[in-house]
Amino acid sequence: MARDEGRKIMKSWRRSRPFWGGLFIVAAGLELLSIPLAIDALPVAIMFGTVGAGYLIALVMMIAGVLLWLQPGQRVFLGVIAVLLSLASFVYSNLGGFLAGMILGLLGGMLAVAWTPDSRPANRFDTITVLNALRAARRVASRVQVPRWATAAALGRHCRRLVSARRAWVGTDSLPAHASPVAKLKEPTG
Repeated sequence: MARDEGRKIMKSWRRSRPFWGGLFIVAAGLELLSIPLAIDALPVAIMFGTVGAGYLIALVMMIAGVLLWLQPGQRVFLGVIAVLLSLASFVYSNLGGFLAGMILGLLGGMLAVAWTPDSRPANRFDTITVLNALRAARRVASRVQVPRWATAAALGRHCRRLVSARRAWVGTDSLPAHASPVAKLKEPTG
């Protein structure tokens, strides 16, 4: 029981911020940071400034990803920063971490910029989805005790009468010119 409540809380937390954008940006920063650490390039980082820039880009990207989770109102600024840092990582960090870190950073930055908060309540009355329409149709059908074929047959008979009446009116101008449009649509008597 407590596990389900924890999942609901986590799901609502994820939906209230650009979660996936932040996750991709943090993953890009970790990937950009892991390659120089894996080849033990720290002594080289002291000698060459570009490797130091690679570390700086990776750390700032990870900070930007965490800040996306903590401050979703700054999503556009942080997303643009992540996109720019991803592009800079192509030059400064082994072709953007062999393209993987750069692509993750670009994707995360774009997701962060494109994310919009969902301010609608969950059960809005004016929101119509296919699932809600099907549920409403099932509720109505369960309340009506007439078989479906009888309803369809009655509707078909009614439509045929309207079509034949309309054809009859078009062929003969039996209604006066001052008749209302509703009277023109009604079925003729006789």
